[in-house]
Amino acid sequence: MGALSTLLLIAGVYWIAVVSPGPNFLLVSQLALSGRGRLGLFAGAGIAAGSTIWAALAMAGVAALLEHVAWIHTAIRLAGAAYLIWFGIRLLLSARAAGDTPKRLISVPTTGLGAFRSGLLTNLTNPKAGAFWTSVFSSIFPAHAPAWLFVATGIMVPCISGGWYVMLSLLFGSDQVQRRYLALRRPIDAACGAILLGLGATLAASR
Repeated sequence: MGALSTLLLIAGVYWIAVVSPGPNFLLVSQLALSGRGRLGLFAGAGIAAGSTIWAALAMAGVAALLEHVAWIHTAIRLAGAAYLIWFGIRLLLSARAAGDTPKRLISVPTTGLGAFRSGLLTNLTNPKAGAFWTSVFSSIFPAHAPAWLFVATGIMVPCISGGWYVMLSLLFGSDQVQRRYLALRRPIDAACGAILLGLGATLAASR
């Protein structure tokens, strides 16, 4: 397989992984739906930065090393699980709160820097992201890849990830979508909170 074909294959596989619903999706969508679309953009930037870091670590072989250092892998997994559970609880509390205006909705986080940090930590504390990039580079990347392929991959990752979450934030930040969300805010928040709790519990119990 040529280098260009390899890049296109990695882009396709990564695109499927990015658009699959998960903690990143829930974080950005909840921020945008609660009337904080700008914070959703910052969170998306943080997620893209986290993906780029994981890809760089995988290209350097560090991600594969972390997979074999048990205590580091466990610490990352438990930290990620704790964050997902905490975020899920906040959403469940939001679902119980009275009122349905955006100002009354869950306000986690409240600043651009906080949103960026939340996106970054959500991604970096997910060991599945490291496992994904380790598998990509061990199974798809050629053994003697040209330098430009590493550079192109490093550029492609934030472009795909950032582009998707910008689009997601703009979509869920539209007035029409927000009006529908406000009408069903409580069950949506409760469902998202329960999903995050389940993801956190599953991550904590996994080995």
